[in-house]
Amino acid sequence: MKLSDILLKPTKPRILDLKGTTVHLDRAVTKLQRKYGARTKKQSSNDLNQKLEDFESRIQRNDWSQFPWHMASDVLRSFFTAECREDPRWKNTATVLIDTLEKTNRKSFCRAAIDAYIETYNEAGLQLGRFRDVIREKDTKDLPIRKNLITDYDFFNPQSAHIKIGKILANNDTPYELVKSWDIWSPHSLGLFQSAFQEMLRENDDDLEKMYRPSFERIMNWLRPNSNTKAELSRAVGIDALILPFKKGESAALRDDVEKFLIRNYGDPRITPAEWSGVSDDALEIINRWMTSKSLKMFFDIINKFEDSHMWEPRRKFWTAIDERKWIDEAWVVLNDKGAQFAKSLAQEHDDLAFMSHGLLNFTEREKCFFIMKVGKLTIVEGTHNFKVRIFKDEAKNSPILRNKNYSKNEISCAPNLGQGEAFTHDSSGRWMAKTETFMRNNR
Repeated sequence: MKLSDILLKPTKPRILDLKGTTVHLDRAVTKLQRKYGARTKKQSSNDLNQKLEDFESRIQRNDWSQFPWHMASDVLRSFFTAECREDPRWKNTATVLIDTLEKTNRKSFCRAAIDAYIETYNEAGLQLGRFRDVIREKDTKDLPIRKNLITDYDFFNPQSAHIKIGKILANNDTPYELVKSWDIWSPHSLGLFQSAFQEMLRENDDDLEKMYRPSFERIMNWLRPNSNTKAELSRAVGIDALILPFKKGESAALRDDVEKFLIRNYGDPRITPAEWSGVSDDALEIINRWMTSKSLKMFFDIINKFEDSHMWEPRRKFWTAIDERKWIDEAWVVLNDKGAQFAKSLAQEHDDLAFMSHGLLNFTEREKCFFIMKVGKLTIVEGTHNFKVRIFKDEAKNSPILRNKNYSKNEISCAPNLGQGEAFTHDSSGRWMAKTETFMRNNR
């Protein structure tokens, strides 16, 4: 039997007559939700089916004892945000819930309806249509959200609400807090506000290209408005919006702030790739280049702390020039204990967790620090003291691996086998630079 056939039946189940006996619990749950901007995690389909079966049984028995409003609200929210809402099996449940919504002004029930509407904003279905018709006709005083959302921003118009809200967010310095001020508990939820955030990005696109700082700060406010809240659903598109403008433009101070924000909240993409899932390849290429340059800077900043050799300034200039040519595809610093302590102090001094992205030596003779690079098909290792520059070709089996947390002596300081690379001594006349550059150009 089709859903349309079931809906044509004249049967009209009774409206719930619920007696709320959990006032204090409702208030406690509401307080937590408002504090953390989140709802309870969705249950599994099996849990939901069990909940709906119990609800259907109560409909048949007309028994609402020990079934307070917070449970009814949970059923409403769970049902209308689940795919099973269109299943003919739950026709009575849909009808009872919609009829109850039409008649009641119970705040917790109306709040659940608002949450369900927001989350399913981009979805369609017969039951959703009936549900939206009813909530759209509710008296605004019964709906626990700011009235201007309904009157000024077409909250219940699925063609324009996200566009109007997005335009407002695009011109507000703290868009997340603005949405919260409208009595929206979870601005980061699916649906309406996810679409509004994307509209906000479109509105700010030109300003982002022009490196207009407030536009970047709005996105950062949305992604991480406070220490307890972080966007997940809009994470990838937000990260893209922060990074991609730097493909064409440049602002050293703004780039530094964006980089610190991203690494502090999502980690180094070389170490925590899962946090960067969904981010575009172009944005990942840019952030990885930033981290490569940061690794190079960290290496030489740390060496300057405890290495007085006159050889280091020429090395810094050489490798910095190579990096500016964009020859270095990846880089990884490997530090001894002393270097790791310097890295920690640099991270604190600059408020930049990127300085904590490095490997460690785990062997006894560890006075040296190392810098591993990928240059095209080559793996190159630079080191302190009398360490020769080692260049490994792709076929070399003993080339060091980037991004390891710990390195043994053999893993980091071995030389390439005959025919599989080269090793050049750092001489005071600088011939090693010409040899290294020539070998890279010819083999990368």
